[in-house]
Amino acid sequence: MNGNLSHSPQPVFMVDSGGGHPKQHRYYHQQLPRPPVPRPPVPRPPVPCWTFPPARAEMKNRGWGRMNGGIAWVLTLILLLVFAALGLGAYQILRLQTEMERLTQEIPTQMQSPAPQKQIGLNPAELNKNKQNSAAHLIGRADQSTSSGILKWEANLGDAFTEGVKYINGGLQVNKTGLYFVYSRVEFLSPKCNPRDSYTHLMSRQRTGHNRIIMEDHQEGFCTAGSKHPWMTGSHLGSLQHLKQSDWLFVNVSHPHLISKNYHSNYFGLFKIN
Repeated sequence: MNGNLSHSPQPVFMVDSGGGHPKQHRYYHQQLPRPPVPRPPVPRPPVPCWTFPPARAEMKNRGWGRMNGGIAWVLTLILLLVFAALGLGAYQILRLQTEMERLTQEIPTQMQSPAPQKQIGLNPAELNKNKQNSAAHLIGRADQSTSSGILKWEANLGDAFTEGVKYINGGLQVNKTGLYFVYSRVEFLSPKCNPRDSYTHLMSRQRTGHNRIIMEDHQEGFCTAGSKHPWMTGSHLGSLQHLKQSDWLFVNVSHPHLISKNYHSNYFGLFKIN
């Protein structure tokens, strides 16, 4: 058969007529052979890529590219801040140089100006007056009165002096209120000694007519019984006292007639602390 093979094959029926009677037709469906079905093409194995990276590596490189871009942006910002700081520092230095040049030009002009300047503060006379100290140092005298017990002193002999303090009849009068260190020393001397002998050395302050003892020393038993040698002993007083203006200070002893004649062993003084 020369028909078109692209159409479906037509069935062929074969009839057996033997025996005079028709028999049940048998038919056989015989199909013509079909043309071979083309097989799908076998996929070729992928050709190795030697020029382009795989997709995963490409994505990784893209991630690194983004990170590198962020780091570059941060570094750029830091550099900008550094340059801004350097520029500000240069501006401040330039401004200071300009100010120094201006002051350098003004100072000689002011020094050459003959205009009188106003004096601020105390004048020299007042300054010396304020610097005057309040102090005194008196030394003993040979003639002592035995009636009152108040010792008399030399104010102008040897190392004795008074500065800013008044001395009258054995007493020192302060002219400024403040803190003073006051002191006194006396020396007793006698050719004979009794073990029961004693002496008293004290300093008193007189304020508005009232007397007050501010320091006192009392000693006894300073010699041995039956001693035929002269005896000598001393007493020292000293302390800080807050004195007011016009206060008087005096030194009293129990036996003025026993005071030694040594000037430097008997003294009385004070000096202002503040």
